[in-house]
Amino acid sequence: MEKINDNDKEKGKAYLGLVLVFMIWGSLYVVSQAVLKSIPTFLLMFCRFGVAFMALSCILKVKGRRWNGGKSEQGRRTKLDRSAWKYVILMGTCGYAISVSVQLLGIRFAGSSMASLINSLNPVTISLIAVPILHEKLTRNKIIGILLAVIGVYMILGSGGQVSIPGVLFSLLSVFSWSLIAVLTRQGLAMYEPIVVTRAAVGIAAVCELAFVAVEFVILRPAVHFSPAVIAGILYLGVICTGLAYVIWNGALVTLPASNCSALYPIQPLTSTLMGILFFHEMISVNFIIGTVCIICGVLICLLGGALFADRKRTGV
Repeated sequence: MEKINDNDKEKGKAYLGLVLVFMIWGSLYVVSQAVLKSIPTFLLMFCRFGVAFMALSCILKVKGRRWNGGKSEQGRRTKLDRSAWKYVILMGTCGYAISVSVQLLGIRFAGSSMASLINSLNPVTISLIAVPILHEKLTRNKIIGILLAVIGVYMILGSGGQVSIPGVLFSLLSVFSWSLIAVLTRQGLAMYEPIVVTRAAVGIAAVCELAFVAVEFVILRPAVHFSPAVIAGILYLGVICTGLAYVIWNGALVTLPASNCSALYPIQPLTSTLMGILFFHEMISVNFIIGTVCIICGVLICLLGGALFADRKRTGV
């Protein structure tokens, strides 16, 4: 009985962590928009991953003092072996460097609203990819919950404006690559400590972004303007939005099914919209209210639907 309670406690922490992660990633849009006015795209990405790598290295040094025999307090491995590195390299290149960079290109061509709307398809793609690879079941309540959440995001963001085909394609490529890495992470790296995996992958992503920066400066020759506000924004994007958020995300993937983790994804664009209202004084429309209700209901059905249906069967309701 005690073991079950401990398991439930770990799942509860994972869900709370995911809520925090998607709120942080929602704030990323506002901070990135401000910082990108002063420095170019790929230089920002390099700084973001570089800062995250240094921050995680400091944390890892402190935590490592309590690890004995190559295992953490939770019994997970703290050293990556040869079989793990192929997943870590794939995560750093495809999942972090390429996926995030392509996402920014999608925002550049299609606009933030359309890119955010397409990004909300992550729950669908992760759940679908998890079926053949992880053999997870796509239950009725998950399907209903995911569809409701995506409808809610559509109601809030709308399709608006002229559709950019390159922007849509870039955004779809970002969604697919991120979803694939999320599923493979759970399959291949479940036995390793999340902060160890994240630090290695972020370091690989920083090296990849450095190559992108070289190409960016040779071809575009962009202007760069650093200021205290820009540096503060880079530190926030690196330490909070990348280092902290990725560690929590990878930890949640170890504890929960990938489709459950992805079910909370609509919180990200919801947070972005709320921050837009707060900082840019955007008006709350009827669509926003309807979309919010859809997202909340979708998340609740996806997370609690199985238990609710089971209770109804037991009570005969």
